Amino acid sequence: MTVYPDFVEKMNVLISPEVVAKLLVFPAQTDLNAIHVCMLNPTDGATAKALESLSGCRIVPFVSHEAALTAAITKHYTQYLHGAEPKVAESVAAAEKEYRALAERPFDDFLKPAVSLMNRNRDAVLRDANALEQIVRDPIIIRLVQQILARAVEAGASDVHIEPVGDALRVRVRIDGAMRVAHVLPPNATAPIVARLKAMADLPIQASTAPQDARIGYDIVWGRGIDLRFSLVPAITGEKIVLRVLDRTRQRRELADLGMDPESQAAIEQAAALPNGLLLVTGPTGSGKSSTLYALLDHLNDEDTCVLTAEDPVESRIAGVTQVHCDEGSGVTFASALRSFLRQDPDVLMVGEIRDAETADIALKSALTGHLVLSTLHTNDSPGAVLRLINMNLEPFLIASALRLVVAQRLIRRLCTKCKKPVQPSSEHAGVILRAVSKEARAMLAKGPFYEAAGCPACGGSGYRGRTGIFEVLRVTEAIEDLIIKRASVPLIRAQARAEGMRTLRDAGLRKVALGETSVAEVLEHTIADAEEPAPVSMETPHHA
Repeated sequence: MTVYPDFVEKMNVLISPEVVAKLLVFPAQTDLNAIHVCMLNPTDGATAKALESLSGCRIVPFVSHEAALTAAITKHYTQYLHGAEPKVAESVAAAEKEYRALAERPFDDFLKPAVSLMNRNRDAVLRDANALEQIVRDPIIIRLVQQILARAVEAGASDVHIEPVGDALRVRVRIDGAMRVAHVLPPNATAPIVARLKAMADLPIQASTAPQDARIGYDIVWGRGIDLRFSLVPAITGEKIVLRVLDRTRQRRELADLGMDPESQAAIEQAAALPNGLLLVTGPTGSGKSSTLYALLDHLNDEDTCVLTAEDPVESRIAGVTQVHCDEGSGVTFASALRSFLRQDPDVLMVGEIRDAETADIALKSALTGHLVLSTLHTNDSPGAVLRLINMNLEPFLIASALRLVVAQRLIRRLCTKCKKPVQPSSEHAGVILRAVSKEARAMLAKGPFYEAAGCPACGGSGYRGRTGIFEVLRVTEAIEDLIIKRASVPLIRAQARAEGMRTLRDAGLRKVALGETSVAEVLEHTIADAEEPAPVSMETPHHA
């Protein structure tokens, strides 16, 4: 195999000579998104993952003898190693050190050479598809995209948006539920960066006229087992890409870890202990429904229980649970998966979402025939889930018989503990608090103090750091069953549930205000006023800490 000097120089941008020598590896050739690396042990996953995180490319390992590796490194890298000898490394610490050093460098160190390269090739890229492929292969572009993604994930982003906006390519990240502009790149960065991301997702790099979905499933962030769910839509300004960050190796989580209060947790665990029935988690996209379902599966998953899930997509893998990826394009739908599951002797079934009447009907019948069924619905509150099921032309008596519990939830931002400050509530906030919460929560709020966001370097100036859940748990009691059978309105069901002790989303949020976890403004932004409001009562002025 012939290795040219300019190839080695380009590889040095992605894998430094020091790492090559200390890990005893040799980059031999490249594909569009892969580096073929010679190493002593091609099954050494730790070294391959380290090189993927460092380079931003998929690593294809080739086996090689130690003598051949040492000779190749000595021949091609001697001028870069300043006398250091290649040797078998005992760890990947050298690669991690370099990865951390890259993260500490100013972003402009990667942007400026990339902009220069893109300016020189701007006309060629517009005329020639081969020129676009060559620039996508260039280590300068590879490094720029790797830094965009790695820095976003390291900062805690749940989503990364790459969006042409006419006179620029804007990179925004969603952190703690809030969108932030991370980078603004020149417009001629659009084609190379979009094409590079397509290459990472194993998609054709040419411009697409149809939406595309894919996955980037190799280790681009050090020490983090994540996948990036890739979604592209062609817009009038260009192709927009959104990357959802998915934790591939999630840790087992308890319901309490989600921010659930003890009463709500007890109600959910009591319903989950039933031998059959339907448990629904509701809320808009991004409200944490999947996390709640996964926590429930962790709670139920043991050697004595057969658990099967139908998901689109499978966001996290759970040891001991049979998880099925549903894809309508391949003919595997939620409804068809559920039918198959019933022949698998299950105890617990989870379907990612009830989207249509067919899935809802099978889920209800499964719940009535001795199975515990978990699923989600897109409704604003827990009583609204009943109306949604009825609107799917399901018989109310079946809903009343099968439904055991409905949980509505939202994610709200936590105040940064390093900079939150006590404040006097405004008259508007005080009025909302007086009208919207239970006597118990009003008593808690009356003790004060209230806190609001300030902003500091630790939270990026936002005043918030991390998120917590707020939950509204509707238990289907005999009284609620009667209302469902009578096709009662949502306000009537809500009023009955509140009379039986249901804590609304706003009530749950304001309890977290009383505990100093979040601000009144954050709760008001993510919840609506309670329909059945207690009569206002006087409240003491909260004192400062």
